[in-house]
Amino acid sequence: MKLSLDTIGYGGYFTKDYEKLSLEEAVRKAAEYGYDAACIFAHRPLGFPIDFDANRRKKLVDLYKKLDLEVGAIVCCNNFVDSDHVLVYHTEKEVMYTRQCIDLAADLGSGIVRVMASLWGYFRNPNFNQGYGLPSFETRSRRVSRGEDFLEAWRTVREALREVAKYAQDKGVTLALQTHPEITGNNDETLQMLEEVGVDSLKVGVDLPLLESYEAENVKAIVRKMSDRMVYSHTISLASFATIGGAPYSWEEVTPGSEHDKLPWETFITTLQDIGYNGLLSHEQCSPIVVKGHELGTLKDIDERYVDARNYFRKLLDKHHCYSGNKPLHVKRG
Repeated sequence: MKLSLDTIGYGGYFTKDYEKLSLEEAVRKAAEYGYDAACIFAHRPLGFPIDFDANRRKKLVDLYKKLDLEVGAIVCCNNFVDSDHVLVYHTEKEVMYTRQCIDLAADLGSGIVRVMASLWGYFRNPNFNQGYGLPSFETRSRRVSRGEDFLEAWRTVREALREVAKYAQDKGVTLALQTHPEITGNNDETLQMLEEVGVDSLKVGVDLPLLESYEAENVKAIVRKMSDRMVYSHTISLASFATIGGAPYSWEEVTPGSEHDKLPWETFITTLQDIGYNGLLSHEQCSPIVVKGHELGTLKDIDERYVDARNYFRKLLDKHHCYSGNKPLHVKRG
């Protein structure tokens, strides 16, 4: 296994004053901090495909080579569910965007594009709890009570994924479908989607924080279930916080190995080793970082988290003799 920096953390989405870097600057950070690869977040201001003409693509490939980095996955945030108006063509725009990302991957020499079924940003769409058993995409109605809105959304996503998977197959690119609400709300649903799409280029990305359970035996079972389909993984930890009486209150992304990290990373890594996974573990920062004084974090905080996460996983992979890169065991913060 090798370690990758997902450039999303440098896009300014969650930093104080929207502080950000260009994609090329973020790629240089990956090399500076001892990562084996850098994954390209395929949205502005980082890796939006139409911002990269042939010349910039060539220069980017040359930069990766100069820095001794692999081109990691092209990382998309997709929502293939269609809009609620017949003249607003949301799904076809997502298909067009994803094809552009597949072309970018092929041009840069990346073998993987991370896709999602239906990302709403807040994990669930505004009507999710209006359904009768199934998640809902509309307000309550006879149609919702029959689950027809959910089934329609599922089929729309399925057809869109089939279309982009066929395109990816023709380009020699693999799609990694990440388990994430909506639609693929758990890993069994992700496997069902793969089976129904039925195109070999569509595989899965398995992220420990997005598993249904963090109990060791459940983690092992889920990873083994994905064994012949897993091609990608993100490495960020989630910490949950409670309020009065122990009721759930909030969650926060934390650095693996840090004080509030409770995820069973060693179990996850050794199970990946058992199934023969030899792909990337890509670290990301994709939610607000609140620092002392209740301020949003700066790029310096992003830097420190990327370094600390990298060192944690580099040591863990070394412990279990499953690191396949050529970078040092430890790097210092800048």
